[in-house]
Amino acid sequence: MRERYLLLAAQVARGHNRSAFQYFEDAAVALGELEPDDHHRVIELAEQLSPYSSFAAMDFVTSVPRVLERIRIDELEPWQQAGLRILQQSHDGGEAYFRLQSTRGEDILDTLSARVELNKVGEILRLYCKALTGRNLSIQTTATLTEKGIGWVDQGKASTEGTTIFLPEVMERYTEKDENFAAIKVFATHQAARLEFGSFEFRFATPPAVFEDSRAALVEGRENAAVTDIERFFDLFPDRQLASDLFTVVEDGRIDAAIRREYGGIRKPLKRMQKAALEHRPDIRRMPLRTAFVENLVRASLDGASAILFPSNRQTEMAQGLGLLNAVDVDGALVEDSAEATLRLYTLAMSIPNVFEGNDDIEWDSVEPMEGMERSMMDASGELGGGQSGEMQPGDVGQGEEQYASPEDVDYRGDFKPELVQLLMKLRENAQGGDAGEMSPTPLTEEQLKELLEKSMDFDLDALMEGDLDSTTGMFMTNLMKEAGTPSGEKSDKQGDPSSDNSTGEGEGDEPLIPIITVYYYDEWDFRAQDYKPRWCAVKEQKLEQGEDNFYENTLREHAGLVAQTRKQFELMKPELFRKIKRLPEGEDFDLDAAIEWMIEKRAGVNPNEKIYWRRNKIERDVAVAFLIDMSASTDEEINKKEKKYVDDYYCDDPRKYLSWWVSKRRQELTAPPKRIIDLEKESTVLLMTALETIGDQYGIYGFSGYGRDNVEFFVIKDFDEHLDAPIKKRLDKVVPIRSTRMGPAIRHATHKLKLTDAKVKILVLLSDGRPQDHGYGRDRTEKEYAIHDTKQALNEAKREGITPFALTVDRAGHDYLKTMCEDMGYEVVADIEALPSRLPALYRRLTE
Repeated sequence: MRERYLLLAAQVARGHNRSAFQYFEDAAVALGELEPDDHHRVIELAEQLSPYSSFAAMDFVTSVPRVLERIRIDELEPWQQAGLRILQQSHDGGEAYFRLQSTRGEDILDTLSARVELNKVGEILRLYCKALTGRNLSIQTTATLTEKGIGWVDQGKASTEGTTIFLPEVMERYTEKDENFAAIKVFATHQAARLEFGSFEFRFATPPAVFEDSRAALVEGRENAAVTDIERFFDLFPDRQLASDLFTVVEDGRIDAAIRREYGGIRKPLKRMQKAALEHRPDIRRMPLRTAFVENLVRASLDGASAILFPSNRQTEMAQGLGLLNAVDVDGALVEDSAEATLRLYTLAMSIPNVFEGNDDIEWDSVEPMEGMERSMMDASGELGGGQSGEMQPGDVGQGEEQYASPEDVDYRGDFKPELVQLLMKLRENAQGGDAGEMSPTPLTEEQLKELLEKSMDFDLDALMEGDLDSTTGMFMTNLMKEAGTPSGEKSDKQGDPSSDNSTGEGEGDEPLIPIITVYYYDEWDFRAQDYKPRWCAVKEQKLEQGEDNFYENTLREHAGLVAQTRKQFELMKPELFRKIKRLPEGEDFDLDAAIEWMIEKRAGVNPNEKIYWRRNKIERDVAVAFLIDMSASTDEEINKKEKKYVDDYYCDDPRKYLSWWVSKRRQELTAPPKRIIDLEKESTVLLMTALETIGDQYGIYGFSGYGRDNVEFFVIKDFDEHLDAPIKKRLDKVVPIRSTRMGPAIRHATHKLKLTDAKVKILVLLSDGRPQDHGYGRDRTEKEYAIHDTKQALNEAKREGITPFALTVDRAGHDYLKTMCEDMGYEVVADIEALPSRLPALYRRLTE
């Protein structure tokens, strides 16, 4: 194998000498990650590629470990053969395929692989969950939830915090893709059903629908210091862990019953996953009795009556427990019924000693549920527990008893944290100031939170953070407040703007607010391979910081005449509310001219036109436009730079005249600094925004820059759903030259923004000062074709979405590349850059009329 591998590496070395070393090293490392038994097959498949491209052969070897993360070793050859066919047609396309920089390669991998990735099915699941619940839920990975540091620590478990459903990043438990999709759909369904059927809406004072209410007797004479209703409920129990486990089993059983009853399409996959969960439950005979009691309830909630076993001398308690569980599986049962069942199950559980059944003569038999348990009442004493167990503290063990252990989780049900979710709801309510018309809720104190953390079963502080409880509580509370949208340590805002940041960053707690950055991934077009590089560019969207507000007002004053003229032109574009449409076969009234023509034609013996009516048709202007402003470093160039060069040449023979001119010019620059390209872009934007406010079109203003494919910066100056106000005017002041010009992903993201609008006419205007250029935007720094073709493809993608793209450049050499970049689209080169403020509104008027 070593000799054959070295022969492959030698073929690369003959073609590219020094650069071949990286191929040699990467491929060797990749082979080291594979099983030795697989080396022969991988080298053999690579040798089949080498006659066409030795680079493709080595890229294949290098990529195999990542490919085998998604497909089995026996599926590697079909993937290689598909790439070989592409390589035979195109070297660039085939090499991109084996570098895993090809959408076709990704599609073939996806077809061969049985795994389901959340990033590919997330939107479908989001719409599915929205249809079930009627809520605008989002779908995210479980890793996203654990990174928040607000109580969830297991990245493998699905869950929800009340607004978002979190699911595993990958599902690959079955050998068929359809089965894996059904599995992740079951995961999502259970979380959605928790929201639809009110698992987190427990209210202590709400009466149950099935059981008799017994909570009032238990809280009589007790002081209520709980933050949430579910915390108050769990405060009733001496052994909080046992109560939490019982409530989870009962509520999950109620949810699964509701799913089977209401969602017919998911019944079969749900049944399959319940059966699989039952097959992997631990041996119940090896458990102490109380633990076995809870385990049997889990099995019953999974519709596993045949898997329930309990000692024959304890059949009554188990039968009562199963009857209580069945009582909440009916239509109309509420989360408050789950709470009532938990109270009764807890009493039963505490009456069963947590000991191993050591008598060999006692058999473990199946148990039938006892009917009519919903009519059972709690002990009239109002105490919970059995015997002396009611006086025990959490974690205490009775004489001769084993420590109680929670049952193994059911994977498709995920994490259930009702206390934590209700706490987040409470904090969000505080952040929003309470319900309309009601008093603002009482803020949650750090002491209350610390007490809740110490007693609640929802918080695993040891797994969540390191350090003592005081420091952990402080960090945890900060994370919770951030998640709930509540600023910690609020300061009064003298300007009355709750979103403004008046901090200086000089004192403790005065650091400027960190901007929220949302990352979007987009493909990039490789024109040589004639294929997309999947998820190649990371577009990082954030709102532009606010600067001074004088730029907007100064621009209006400086161009007052042009502003008035532009506003007048745009007012003429404003449609009338109603327009009369004539010559119709039916309508509101006779069209007098058409009626007269009808009479004349009738008397002349000619067959008259019957369209003699008119009606009023409501006309509304329905336009959305996105302006994409180039914020690259080249826009920092002064517009009078060429003029200065001419003057330098003119005065070169007379130093005194030149010095006199220079002093005069310098004095003028100090009072009125020379304008740059970016300044004229900003001024044009101000004039356009003023005009658009007159006509009422939807519009968004965005800037872009960045460096490299992993950092394409997309700045929101004004989003479509924002109104022109003081903060947006201040953002314009912060439009400054930054870095490079990777146009393709910025255009794709602006297209995404436009697609979210409901306008009939959608326009994308790209305003730049030169050709697209960025680090890695081609084979090397001198290549220009790659960037131009990717930008062209991005503009074509916008066009296919029904969007009209238009490129406007102030680069006088723009015709050289715009002919290729905008081959069948509109573009314009503004030769006189100082005419830009007047040209842009006129151009927009022409585009939308």
